[in-house]
Amino acid sequence: MKISRPKIYEQIANRLIEQIESGVLKEGERLPSIQKLAEDFGVSNASVREALNALRIIGLIEMKHGYGTFVKQKTPQLFDFITQSLTPKRVKEILELREVVELSTAQFAAERRTDAMLEEMEHALSDMRNAIQTGESGEEADLRFHLAIAKASDNQLLYELLHNISDLIQQTMKGTRHIYLYNRQKTMERLFHEHTAILEAIQQQDGETAMKNMACHLAEVRQTLIDHYIVD
Repeated sequence: MKISRPKIYEQIANRLIEQIESGVLKEGERLPSIQKLAEDFGVSNASVREALNALRIIGLIEMKHGYGTFVKQKTPQLFDFITQSLTPKRVKEILELREVVELSTAQFAAERRTDAMLEEMEHALSDMRNAIQTGESGEEADLRFHLAIAKASDNQLLYELLHNISDLIQQTMKGTRHIYLYNRQKTMERLFHEHTAILEAIQQQDGETAMKNMACHLAEVRQTLIDHYIVD
């Protein structure tokens, strides 16, 4: 389930981000066609489409049907999930709750999971991989993966606890992915491999390692948000 490294679309996206940040591509300016960009970068049209989709997700460009693709703004919308009901303090509280609950769900899932529950996790992770490979964010599949782990823990209260705040969790996942799509030191591949390590430990019924890998993943999410001034 590994993804080739580095991803071509991420390299293209990074080049375009640099051009937007430096002013080579200005706000309101129309980008060259997909075919022209593919020719300039020496890549396939599909790779350019994936890169443009990634930039669209973080709000740097907009695609106008029949007119082309335009630079929307110089600064990405990394934090558009912060609302009146989801303040930085609430994001911090959600992360703390996840750290308390999900270490246990990972351990219990490794010890108690059934083949059916394992298949559900694998399917969610496969969907996440496909989303990443097409330049999408994949937070919906990410949430399904974590909820499948909670369900596999065979503790209904733990599952319901996460499920009840699933909308808020998904919003923080969306914000984290926007940062990964924009930050050239972080890659979506890294995020995917963190999930893969959790799944492998659960497959091997290694509760201690599953808990450790989950802790590493959630710590990385927390640090990502702290580094970008979402969490105090």
